[in-house]
Amino acid sequence: MDSLLNQSFAANAEALSELRGAVRAACQRAGCGEDDSAQIVLAINEACMNIIQHGYRFADGRTFTLRLGVDDSVLVAQLLDNGLPARDADLCPRELAELRPGGLGVRFMRELLDEVAYQPAPEGFTNCLQLKKRIC
Repeated sequence: MDSLLNQSFAANAEALSELRGAVRAACQRAGCGEDDSAQIVLAINEACMNIIQHGYRFADGRTFTLRLGVDDSVLVAQLLDNGLPARDADLCPRELAELRPGGLGVRFMRELLDEVAYQPAPEGFTNCLQLKKRIC
C-alpha cells in the first residue's frame, strides 16, 4: 500500500480542523476528485468524532492515529486508538425516522464509503477502524 498519511492527532474537537486539512491534502495527492475527497473527509471526521466522544468520552490528553494510503485504486484509512474497546456491532446506524440529534455519523460513513469495519488492532492500540473507498 502506498502511504499518504501517518499522523497522530489530539483527541479533541479542536484538532479536527487540522485533520480535515491533512485528509483533503492526502486525497489530492491520491488523485481523488472533489466529490470523493469531500466524502472521505466527512466520513473520517465523523469516525474521529466517534473516537473522541464514545471511545475516549471527551477525556483530556488522549490521541488517535490516522493512517491513510492507496491500495489498487482503493483509498484505505485506518483509525487507531486506545479508547474503550469497540467492535463491528457498535457500528449500528440509527434510523432516519428517529428525529433526535446525534447518531448519524455511522450512517454517513456507510453511505459515503465502500467498507467500514473494525480490524484487529496492531500492537500498542486497542481499536482499528478501517474505512475503504474506491477512487478510480
